[in-house]
Amino acid sequence: MGLELKVGQIQKISQNMIQQVNILQMSSQELTEYVKDLSMENPVMDLKEREPENPEQERLRKLEWLSDMDEQNRIYYRQEREESGDSGMGDQREQEEETLGESLLQQLLGGPYSEYQMGIFKYLAECLDSRGYFVDPLSEVACHLGIPLEDIEECLEIMKTLEPAGVCAANLSECLYIQLASKEKGRELEIEKRIVKEYLELLGKNQLPAIAKRLEIPLERVLKAKQEIQGLNPKPASGYADRGGLRYITPDVTVVKLADYFEIMVNEYVLPEIRLNKDYMKLLRSGDCDKEVRQYLSDKVRQMEQVQDYISKRNKTLTRLAKFLVEEQKDFFQYGKGHLHPLRMRDAAEKLEVHESTISRGVKEKYLQCCWGIFPMDYFFTKGFVEDENRETIATDRILEILKEIIEKEDKKKPYSDQKLALKLAEQGITISRRTVAKYREGMQILDCRGRKEY
Repeated sequence: MGLELKVGQIQKISQNMIQQVNILQMSSQELTEYVKDLSMENPVMDLKEREPENPEQERLRKLEWLSDMDEQNRIYYRQEREESGDSGMGDQREQEEETLGESLLQQLLGGPYSEYQMGIFKYLAECLDSRGYFVDPLSEVACHLGIPLEDIEECLEIMKTLEPAGVCAANLSECLYIQLASKEKGRELEIEKRIVKEYLELLGKNQLPAIAKRLEIPLERVLKAKQEIQGLNPKPASGYADRGGLRYITPDVTVVKLADYFEIMVNEYVLPEIRLNKDYMKLLRSGDCDKEVRQYLSDKVRQMEQVQDYISKRNKTLTRLAKFLVEEQKDFFQYGKGHLHPLRMRDAAEKLEVHESTISRGVKEKYLQCCWGIFPMDYFFTKGFVEDENRETIATDRILEILKEIIEKEDKKKPYSDQKLALKLAEQGITISRRTVAKYREGMQILDCRGRKEY
């Protein structure tokens, strides 16, 4: 054992640095919640909610601010008004949509069911997943509620007879089977029912001859069954409001195309205005408080000022980053999807002279709105790219668009294999392997050549 003296440098991260980094990576919605929570524990910090504007007033504000906007953006804002269903007649709002659970319970009301059964119905309705399926083990439900398993099974079977048809099914096969059974009156759908019950996987792979062989029926009958099954609804919950409420994305940055340039706005108006509490400031300035109280209030004022400074730095970073994206991805903002260029976060970090982690945190959970829609900000950083025959880089996004176009134009009776698709891409100067083609195709949820074949 002994003592040894060493000289070295150690980088320590202060609490303020951590707070600044956390604020940088917050979305507009998260930052709003953070500021509201902070104001609850900081007495010198007052929040003034910005006056809410109805959609028409907000559009007028945008149009006044963008007085020289071109025709493309005029169309964009007109579409925004039409899609919102706003007629310009005040602040009328449509009533909240009905959830699937509410619809099911409404159908059961007035029926010959006891209060005990209605309680079970309500619990089962709340357990449905986003598709409208009931996938929980019934034994666990019975154990949780402390009631007989038979009662759970009886109530679930009753709910499977409700609308929309297929609701409360345990899986896709049962969902489709229930729908076929409900449509069977006066029709012969036994083949369709057998296919969804026994050969759904083969149907998904489009292996129609194999189904015909196993059922010992003509291929034409399988084709007819396929058309019938394709008309069914695999997700009975679609069209109903989400139980947790709709999630609206608030864009953090808006990019607007004007006559000869792009205007960039950081979304600050959703954040409450931060102000000093006048009463506490008077107390602090008057000197009518002891040293401990004075120190406490001074610390809280300093905390508020730091948060304001960090928010300002966050917005400046977002603005610089958005300007960089518009410059580097100008073709996208001009012409839309399929025109992204290869871009890495490292490129942005070097150009803006910041650490790559700052870029990563700056785009995390952030959204950018432009005339082509709302996109995550990391969407503009292509994750991979290749070089064409001219040694020019091509973004993966563009390769996917080209691959999709080739598949759309193929002869559906003789669709291209992945190897053939790789050759077709090579004809356009893009050399990638068959395995990479398969990965891209599967990523776009496009079936293989057997699955795309039309009989």
